[in-house]
Amino acid sequence: MWKKKNKGCKLAAVFCLVAFGAILGTADPGLPSEKKIQFKMGSVPSGSGWYFYASQMATILSQRVPGLEITVRETGGTRENTLRMAKKELDMGLSEALVSFEAYRGVGRFKDKAIDNHRLLWNVATSYMHWVVTQDSGIKTFDELAGKSFNPSTIGGGGEYITEKVFEVIGATPKFFRAKIADAAEAVKDGRIVGFSYNGTLPVPIFVEVHAARPIRILSLREDQVKKITEKYPFLVKQIIPANTYKNVPEATTVGLYLNVSANKELADEEIYQMVKAYWKNLPEIAKAFPLVTNAKPEETTANATAPLHRGALKYYKEIGLSIPAGAIPPEAK
Repeated sequence: MWKKKNKGCKLAAVFCLVAFGAILGTADPGLPSEKKIQFKMGSVPSGSGWYFYASQMATILSQRVPGLEITVRETGGTRENTLRMAKKELDMGLSEALVSFEAYRGVGRFKDKAIDNHRLLWNVATSYMHWVVTQDSGIKTFDELAGKSFNPSTIGGGGEYITEKVFEVIGATPKFFRAKIADAAEAVKDGRIVGFSYNGTLPVPIFVEVHAARPIRILSLREDQVKKITEKYPFLVKQIIPANTYKNVPEATTVGLYLNVSANKELADEEIYQMVKAYWKNLPEIAKAFPLVTNAKPEETTANATAPLHRGALKYYKEIGLSIPAGAIPPEAK
């Protein structure tokens, strides 16, 4: 008799376990789904507004796309991101027009080392190149930088490359002090160098910080200098940094270029399609945290693509009726 009861209890226990498993398998569909799509994204130094953009964008898209989780990693800048994506150390990252152009074609900084899996997702906004000196340095023009210690921007970043190319065109000849942006800022504050530069949004947090400790001046390009620069490097466009972007600092003329988000072509088409679609759908929310992207439009990406689109991104841009230039269509989609 005891054996029969024991057998019955065992069967009841098995039944309960099966039933419990079924309950777990039919959990509330409204609960967050398990994260399955994990993208490692390269950003820029944390002192830049672009880092804040990357962080906010990643948070919002991770919330809006089921199963997506984007983790943002601080890096030296857009060139480093592109190189690390090629090595599969990153899945996606911030890049910019000139880096994408050179990387995909194997020219410039990527001479004979083309990254043929580099693909664009979307253009973010145009940047503003800042060439900043301390007011007490007495320097007011680029010519007056001759022989002075000046940081061209964070080591390996896009700003450093742009500074070198622009200074070559306009004949500016400082003595370059190579350092990461945070170290350069400290060197400016304690007077070891006269100034530093960075390619970023308005206002760049690191310049706000330095200005509070040691007032800055933004060097302004002349119109003839802008003409020479943009003729030599058509990816650069004239930009104006408005007066009082930094307290009591006058308006300055500079150049900038489109920053973009790019990825490896090997990432799944459907996952990229869903992410790109969610980006443009949620742009108003992203813009609340990062106003510079408020007026960004999908057609700016396709019209100004300097490397092919990812096939998943291409699907979205075709879906909304955009005309796709031949150079923006990836080989795998032809």
